[in-house]
Amino acid sequence: MDGFRAPSAGDFGSYEGLVGHQSDHLARLGQWSSGQCSNTQGFDEGLLLLPMLAVVPELGQFFDGKLAQATRGMHLIAGKVHETSAEYTRTDQDNAAGLRSLYPSAFSGGTFGNYGIGDIPGAGAVANFTDEPVEPKEPASAQEDEAKGIKHALLLVRQQTELKFANTLFQWCTGQSLYELLLTPLLGDFGRLRYLSDAYGELSDGLYTVAGTLRKGSWKLGSEWQGATANAFDQYLFMWTMGIGGIGDAAKDAAEAYKIGYDTTVRLARMALKQINQLVKDEIAQLATQAEEMLAGDAAVEAVGGGPEDPVADVVAAGFSIYKLYKIYKIVHRIITGINAIITIFRAIEAAVKDIETAVHKIMAAIDSPMPSIGSLIDQVEQRGFDFEKNGGWSPVLGAGRIAMLPAA
Repeated sequence: MDGFRAPSAGDFGSYEGLVGHQSDHLARLGQWSSGQCSNTQGFDEGLLLLPMLAVVPELGQFFDGKLAQATRGMHLIAGKVHETSAEYTRTDQDNAAGLRSLYPSAFSGGTFGNYGIGDIPGAGAVANFTDEPVEPKEPASAQEDEAKGIKHALLLVRQQTELKFANTLFQWCTGQSLYELLLTPLLGDFGRLRYLSDAYGELSDGLYTVAGTLRKGSWKLGSEWQGATANAFDQYLFMWTMGIGGIGDAAKDAAEAYKIGYDTTVRLARMALKQINQLVKDEIAQLATQAEEMLAGDAAVEAVGGGPEDPVADVVAAGFSIYKLYKIYKIVHRIITGINAIITIFRAIEAAVKDIETAVHKIMAAIDSPMPSIGSLIDQVEQRGFDFEKNGGWSPVLGAGRIAMLPAA
């Protein structure tokens, strides 16, 4: 048959083995996605980070599904390659050409048009069947992150006696707790956002490695192979490698979303802490002084035989006056003004957390996004190498649309 050329059985076997290794890598990355990338520890401790309890597992499940699809795909590819090799061995070339039906047509018309993977000059010379390691590194513990300073600062504020005394009088005046208004919203592990960013960065790197390794082996096999089946193989593996690369792009986008969220929320949390500390030193300390005087008045009441059931004796014994009560009211009013300013910062943190949620939903909708052209993707491989996603100049935001290229599995 004119124009027919096929790889050796040995090369088919080497490629099949390489695909098997990628299946193992993808399975490991799937475990990483359901583990490290879905870690919500510390988000249930405070109000502002509570939305992350739903957002983080939702995104993790999205990647679980795509990685499971890619893992199944590796088994399909290995089976198809094995069958192709066997058929080439025991049938004539004309009949073997019918094997192209094993590889579903990826594009309209069933061809690359003017593009042919196996025809890229020099592709076979630089490509090989060598597996590349995929070993994601555990992110630094969120407890070791600089966000730990927020927890420490909150603890120091909570331990201040001024806050304790002032809170009693503040509750008497307003019915609300200074602890709940000022400190509880900032509880939670802000460092977990940085942990998730690092975890998704590792996932992305692993997926880029798998895509590049599979691409490298496919180009090697494709350079030795011509004919209808070879063209179908080119298309089929092109879709898989680009689709897996698209999952890597989505993971890179997730890493960036969590990093931006971390940087923003930590900066705002520190702003809030600065204002809280200033409030404690000024107005809250003043209110604490008034509370201490009230406690001294209570002692005087007991000394003259009065008690809590005798409010008139309370006021007389403590030497309270309308002016003094008005003074307490003015201090409480200033504290409320300060709290409102701090609540404005809390709302900005809420907005930053909402931005993470919005970014996550955009990532999961990447399958519906426009994708780069086939020609531009082949150019990327030709000009930047098999792992072009790692070599700079590639936009994961635009590239995530390649997820839609994943064949059914």
